[in-house]
Amino acid sequence: MNQLGINLLVFKNDLDNGREQEKILSEIGNLGISIAEIRREYLKNTSEELKEISKLAKELDIEIYYSVPEKIACEKRINSNIKTYFEEAKQMGSTHIKFNIGDLENLDVDERKKIEDIIGYFNIKVTIENDQTVENGNLKCVKNAIDFINSNSLPIGYTFDLGNWYWQNEDPKNAFDLLNFNINVFHLKNVSFLNNTPSTTLISEGKIDWKLMLNKLSKDIPVIIEYPIKREDILGEIAQVKEVLIH
Repeated sequence: MNQLGINLLVFKNDLDNGREQEKILSEIGNLGISIAEIRREYLKNTSEELKEISKLAKELDIEIYYSVPEKIACEKRINSNIKTYFEEAKQMGSTHIKFNIGDLENLDVDERKKIEDIIGYFNIKVTIENDQTVENGNLKCVKNAIDFINSNSLPIGYTFDLGNWYWQNEDPKNAFDLLNFNINVFHLKNVSFLNNTPSTTLISEGKIDWKLMLNKLSKDIPVIIEYPIKREDILGEIAQVKEVLIH
């Protein structure tokens, strides 16, 4: 069975009301998940919070992923703050760190060597993700970035976000069929439309055939639930996903 995790965006209402992520993390040990993805934009007292997250993750036996909503590369250079992000991930004991694509495919050989060295030094797995923007969310852009990674043997993987494709008028199934064998992490969400505007919804109420794709996904790919959910619906959403992953 695929590892199952949650991105703390699941608790968006709590986060927006100022609740610290380590306090949310302390509550999710009984949800039957093995991964929690921390969101950098919601960190507060960074150093102390990171240490507390690391401590709790060990107590709960939960693997920590780190979502950084910044570009991995900008203007033909690796992100100038990238070491800071890796240091934060290290303090949490994070095994994975995720970035937006940015200007990745325009890095020259020296910049590629720098990022290889940083990844090697910290020994943390790195992925890029298709987001909801024009720059980083259309299928051509994502495919080009993955091809660049593969052709240059860069130690960078790919997080496939199932729902984000609709924000760029792309078909999630077409994207999955094209990119399936490049996926290292699978972000699960479903989407509905109101006046042609996409928004996330409960997993059974959207228009994506997510079960079909999970059944085609390799069993060694972690699946991360990533959409806001009301507290009373969380266990039910997890149960629906587990039912598909088990079979």
